[in-house]
Amino acid sequence: MPDGLYDERPRLYDAIQSDWAYDRDVDFVSDALADRGVDPERLLEVGCGTGEHTRRFAARGIDVTAIDVHGGMLAVAREKCAAVSATDAASATDGRGAVDLRLTGLPEPDLNDAGPFDAAVAIRGVVNHLAPDDLVPALAALRDRLRPGGVLVFDNSPLPADGNRPGLDVGRDADGAIEYVRVAHHVATDDGRLDWRAVTFTPDGDPFTDRRRMTPFADERIADALAEAGFGAVDVADGYGPGDDRSVFVAVR
Repeated sequence: MPDGLYDERPRLYDAIQSDWAYDRDVDFVSDALADRGVDPERLLEVGCGTGEHTRRFAARGIDVTAIDVHGGMLAVAREKCAAVSATDAASATDGRGAVDLRLTGLPEPDLNDAGPFDAAVAIRGVVNHLAPDDLVPALAALRDRLRPGGVLVFDNSPLPADGNRPGLDVGRDADGAIEYVRVAHHVATDDGRLDWRAVTFTPDGDPFTDRRRMTPFADERIADALAEAGFGAVDVADGYGPGDDRSVFVAVR
């Protein structure tokens, strides 16, 4: 079923996320890999969205296989990565990695013809979109696509397990004009998950509703799942950098 934001309005998603520190995330991953002696040639990115992290990894000379379950997001990612590649070609810049975008996702990614990878990333709450029973199979699937010694980096979002009250988000462009107004909140469900619900208003379109299921995993549950999936050494960082409240897991196959 198409997602109102991810599939049908991916450029609005970009507007909502325009202040996100994508460079910070990529710097964290690069440092985490270097600290573990990994100089990646091939990287798997899960939940690539509109390609902001993707194009940054590729700009560092890494071949990226980027996957997402939303065709609308991938379409925008394809445009961004193609535009950067064209710029590089025009300026005769060497060293940019290749990008392979695919419509697939966890817990069973269709990647039988790809890998093994030196590293894999799942940035910005990708695992929180999984049902509880899919966590271990998803992590095991990622482990299976890493080479021995390969590294998985992903985060766990601090979701409100009991839900929260609706909040108002007003987005403005560089000139101060309103791009969107959104009211959103999480509603706790009987199965221990969350139903994320939002109503978004844009200046040139009808209001639309958006909802998806999320899972508020405890960090201890993530650590246990990594062990069950067969990972070895695991480190946990307090976010990708200052101001980020995610728990970031760095696990070695």
